[in-house]
Amino acid sequence: MLNEKKELKEIKPSAARLIESLRDTGYTFTTAVADIVDNSVAAEATSVEIRLELEFGGSTILMIADNGHGMTEEGLEAAMMYGSPLRPSPKSLGKFGMGLKTASTSFCRKLTVISKKSSVYSLRQWDLDEVAKLDRWVLLEPEQVDYDEQISFLEEVTGGGSGTLVIWENIDRLVRTNTEGTAKTQIDKIAEELEYHLSGVFYNFLEPSNGHPNLIIKINGRQIESWDPFCRWLNADGDARVEIHKNKPFNFTRETNGTSESIGTFFVNVYILPNRIDLTEEEQKRMRYGLDNQGFHVFREGRMISSGGWPNRLFVKEPHLNLIRVELLFDHTLDDYFQIDIKKSRIDLPKEIRDLLKKVITPARNEANKRYRTGNRNGKKGSLIDQHGKSSNAIKKHHDTATAGSMINSLDKDSGEAEVKNKFGTTKVKLQFDDNVDRLVQPTINLQDGVLWMPGLADGNKHAVFINESHEFYKKFYFANKDNSALVLAMDALLWSLAEAELSVLSDSVRRNVEDFRISVSRSLRSLAEELPEVDEIDRDSEE
Repeated sequence: MLNEKKELKEIKPSAARLIESLRDTGYTFTTAVADIVDNSVAAEATSVEIRLELEFGGSTILMIADNGHGMTEEGLEAAMMYGSPLRPSPKSLGKFGMGLKTASTSFCRKLTVISKKSSVYSLRQWDLDEVAKLDRWVLLEPEQVDYDEQISFLEEVTGGGSGTLVIWENIDRLVRTNTEGTAKTQIDKIAEELEYHLSGVFYNFLEPSNGHPNLIIKINGRQIESWDPFCRWLNADGDARVEIHKNKPFNFTRETNGTSESIGTFFVNVYILPNRIDLTEEEQKRMRYGLDNQGFHVFREGRMISSGGWPNRLFVKEPHLNLIRVELLFDHTLDDYFQIDIKKSRIDLPKEIRDLLKKVITPARNEANKRYRTGNRNGKKGSLIDQHGKSSNAIKKHHDTATAGSMINSLDKDSGEAEVKNKFGTTKVKLQFDDNVDRLVQPTINLQDGVLWMPGLADGNKHAVFINESHEFYKKFYFANKDNSALVLAMDALLWSLAEAELSVLSDSVRRNVEDFRISVSRSLRSLAEELPEVDEIDRDSEE
């Protein structure tokens, strides 16, 4: 006969020690604020306003107000409990019952929540210093009169209706200086980083008619614009600049007593972005081009869980993969399977999922890699005029800074003679010019002395390079690589830089030496071009 179990004794943790320990759960400021906004979304808010500012005396305060359905006094106390009760909807973004408290106290020592429902205000507060002093889970009820100014802010956001305001005071883990001017600069930078983060996390809510409840978020009065990691806005004009590979849903099953049972479905879509040289500077900025955003962007119930990068042992970040972004979508039924962390900032993919994803992604990955290296889209053959145009667009982005060493004061178009001013003085020199083209890399039929390149002016007196199509190196190198944007861009950039270098060092005493240098290099390249493979005459004729 088994012994009867003895009654177990309840052991309560030290409130002072545990509440301090929970400050170190690994939140960043941006993930902490996003966790609180999750609660606003769960409360069906349509508007969230965030204020991060310096108070009189130099202390920092954060306020997050929403126009959600608000909470009664009983509901607010439940929300302030560590390990609060489960929400009615399993889809809720406020999932663990810990985020409001742990996210907030990761950065502040006093957390106050004010909620209004049915015209009644309820206030509750965690003060870590008070908990530490008493070593008890003492939830305070501050006086409403002490928060009149903050309540006015809540009223502005709600328009007099229901809503909730979260306040961080005694913030000790955010601003790293006590100097008021420097602190203000830091706060502005922090607010900018927060906007950057939330624009992606809540993309599906910020974007109207995107299949999710619409939400407006403002930070210090500035409304956040949504950020689409997959840059589908590039296809808005009907040109499929972003190539989209949609896959059929993947269904998870498990075997129970010989019976297969479905446990959830997820979706994986792959996007191949345009090559960098096909994008304007503004487009690159908007798409956030680069290593940080290649790879996976994972969404749970429309909310971004993680942004950029590759799951462990799948791929590693490298420039050649900058053109590929992967969308993984799942709902609450797979929460346990993907092992979402408390901060909702990371998931853990099981090995069988990594293997499946690798198989799905690899063909698109190889295509994106190829396009990155060659600059070629959809395997279509390009023309050298197009490729020189891409080079010209790339050079224009840096034209003003790259040409800082020289300036063209005047140009006599009849004689082709210009005055070049640089740090050595002003020198008259013969230049090529063409006002009728907007390319800064301009192929031409012939150049004086048979040189490969020559400095000149185009597109409103911008510094340009003219390249001799009749030169043997041009025929062999450029025609052989006309479908490889990366190589054409590299050579165009080199020749443009050589032309610009001439203008930067030019003076009366060295002008002849500079010209002789260009002639000598061009002569050597003509000889060496004999060793390059012959180009198919048919391909060459198609360019003419």
